[in-house]
Amino acid sequence: MQYSNTIAILGANSEIGELIANKIAGNYPLLLVDQSEEKLYQLKQLVTEHHPKAQIELAVCSKDASWEADTIIIAANEAAEQASIASKIVEVTTCKTVIQIKKAHLDSATLHPMLPYSKFIAVDWANTTAIVEGKDENSLSITGEIVHMCGLKPLFKKSLI
Repeated sequence: MQYSNTIAILGANSEIGELIANKIAGNYPLLLVDQSEEKLYQLKQLVTEHHPKAQIELAVCSKDASWEADTIIIAANEAAEQASIASKIVEVTTCKTVIQIKKAHLDSATLHPMLPYSKFIAVDWANTTAIVEGKDENSLSITGEIVHMCGLKPLFKKSLI
């Protein structure tokens, strides 16, 4: 099924960012964002091999991509890089779904305090499951679908964050 919601993947060249792009490109228009344009171009080529009709745009500015996107996924590997991305996009995330992907075995802080006006969802990403936590029903649904498309079982934890 093809959706019209555009998804920006910030940190698209990370392991999880690449996985998400490959798995959802056939269903959602994508904005891939990372610092290396060369690696982004390689990722776009790889994804379009599997999904020839995929709608993919590349960007190096996380703020511009977040402005254009309906849903924003922060998939950078390092907590410091995620915090840096959050500080750049805070002005353009009001009322938008923002999904923070964290590896389950790492103890990284949530970005929710940095993005207080977004529909924030935290995802603890493991090998076979992902704990999906947030309070906006629509955002939880979108996130659960993305997690499922990536081959993981979403476990929902509705919170007050």
